[in-house]
Amino acid sequence: MNLKVFMKKVIFGYRATSKTYLSYLQKRGVSIGKGVEIFRPLKTTIDVQNPHLLSIGDFVQMTGPVTILTHDYSWCVLKRKYGYIYGNQERTTIGNNVFIGWGATILAGSTIGDNVIIGANSLVSGKIESNSVYAGIPAKRIMSLEKYKEKRAERQLEEALNYVKNYEMVKGTVPKEKELDEYFYLFKNKLGKNDDSFNKKVDLMGNRKETLKQLNSHKKMFNSYKDFLSYYHKWKSNG
Repeated sequence: MNLKVFMKKVIFGYRATSKTYLSYLQKRGVSIGKGVEIFRPLKTTIDVQNPHLLSIGDFVQMTGPVTILTHDYSWCVLKRKYGYIYGNQERTTIGNNVFIGWGATILAGSTIGDNVIIGANSLVSGKIESNSVYAGIPAKRIMSLEKYKEKRAERQLEEALNYVKNYEMVKGTVPKEKELDEYFYLFKNKLGKNDDSFNKKVDLMGNRKETLKQLNSHKKMFNSYKDFLSYYHKWKSNG
């Protein structure tokens, strides 16, 4: 353990890193799969009042701050008014390959299926269908995951061009090839030994083999990064 990580653990305890937070949750009894990441552990709140009521699947990615609950204490108002205690503790389940956007809240009793994207600041309650994109308060199904894939594919070139344009405006030069580590499918079919930034992206989510297969077989738009930049300069001059 390096000094920086050690000091974070001393200061922030189990919330110091994604790894320490996940370890804490597992020790408390929460069921957690492989490849789970908590990107803002200091600002994420995961209910451990009922750890046996929470399960998190494989490759769940939580941006921050995220809140996940297994209970609702609103019954306190009923107790004060009527004297009764109406417990409210429900199982919360998050499936495999789920992205939970910034500021989202998952209420007690929610069930999120597999291959799901939850939009930023969404409020999730009830059942979330697999292979879907949800967003809003309360979260509603926006589209299928397949439709979202098509939408993202259509916007790759435009977004890459605008990325380069804004980079050049701020820094006075176009970015190096490695800076386009989310758009290299536009101009590459194979990765070399020096393509570290691209390889890091390929390694994400535990399916490197499948990602390389897609990379090798897809039809790229440009023969090289140089060709992409040539297109960019023409696009900018016409713009």
